[in-house]
Amino acid sequence: MLTPMETWYDMHCHLGFAPDPAATARAGAQAAIGAFSCTVSPEEYERLASLLAGEAAVAVGLGAHPWQIADGSVGDGSLARFCELAAATAFIGEVGLDFAGPREDDGSRAVQTAALERILAACDGGAPKLISLHAVNAAGTVLDLLEAAGATQRHRCVFHWFSGTSDELNRARDLGCYFSVGPRMLASRRGRAYARQIPLDRLLLETDMPSRAGDGLPAPVWQAELNNALSGISQLKAVPRDALAERIAATSAALLRAGDR
Repeated sequence: MLTPMETWYDMHCHLGFAPDPAATARAGAQAAIGAFSCTVSPEEYERLASLLAGEAAVAVGLGAHPWQIADGSVGDGSLARFCELAAATAFIGEVGLDFAGPREDDGSRAVQTAALERILAACDGGAPKLISLHAVNAAGTVLDLLEAAGATQRHRCVFHWFSGTSDELNRARDLGCYFSVGPRMLASRRGRAYARQIPLDRLLLETDMPSRAGDGLPAPVWQAELNNALSGISQLKAVPRDALAERIAATSAALLRAGDR
């Protein structure tokens, strides 16, 4: 990993969506960007981990996205493969629950919840994990499952683009969770209010980019997105930008180093 003073850290991105993930990672490293690149399925994880095996600035997360679980593209076979792989990696993401729109019916909730219980149980194998969590209309349930599994005590849990209630934010904070914040979170009034409330030592940057398969992520765009998030947070929290950049980079580097052990 690059050192904190030299780099930005994108703690939730999707380099697997880029046309050439390895080239994107290399260009990012040359622009002083380190990353936690999440995946949406075990199959994507295996492909991306192979493509980025030589890219020291990127950690690849083993994922099973709730959208893919809800639509059946990550089914029992994929979840079984997730459980096999989980013991050998310290980076998990993106996992979680999404109870919005077409995924808010009782059947989808039950399938997603059972899958996340299985995922968290699998994470108890091997070393402690860094886990990037998706929680849309479901932060309370995700927190319930994390507590039931003892995950917040054993692992470092990061809520990506937190959108729950204020009480749920406080609960996640009190459980020791981290929060990754990007420009799209800061575009909403609630997102800005939450960014003000997140403790400095739990605050991370993210882009959640590329947004879809086939999209590119040129290094100048990547760096600009991270810079926009940092500048916005600096203004909201009335913290000098350089001091904030150093603090967030140090926190990010520590999380990624712990995962590399």
